[in-house]
Amino acid sequence: MPRLPSRPQALRVHWTIRPLGLRLTGAIDTATRPVLEQCLRELAQRFPGRTVHLDLTRVTRLDLAAAALVVATRDRIRRRAGDLRLHVGSGAVPAPIEPVPSRAARKSPPGPVRQERGG
Repeated sequence: MPRLPSRPQALRVHWTIRPLGLRLTGAIDTATRPVLEQCLRELAQRFPGRTVHLDLTRVTRLDLAAAALVVATRDRIRRRAGDLRLHVGSGAVPAPIEPVPSRAARKSPPGPVRQERGG
């Protein structure tokens, strides 16, 4: 079982004027995703028809669900004739998925994984 941190890393949010938008610092995962969701919703509602920026250069971890929220927000902003400019660093690249081993996987010997083509 993967080791979980004793307490979740905080996500800090800063509204920016130049450029107009948000700067996020910290980890974005299941513990902090609700904060991201609320901020992105507010970003899209506050500035319809404007180009806004989302600075993720100080984000240390970004899970796939958070990346999907960013894409959905960009789409929402574009439907309102605006645009979302994304600024990313190495931590904002979605983290790889860590598989949870099943009972069958624990019993099988180590070796390459085979993928079977379905029907």
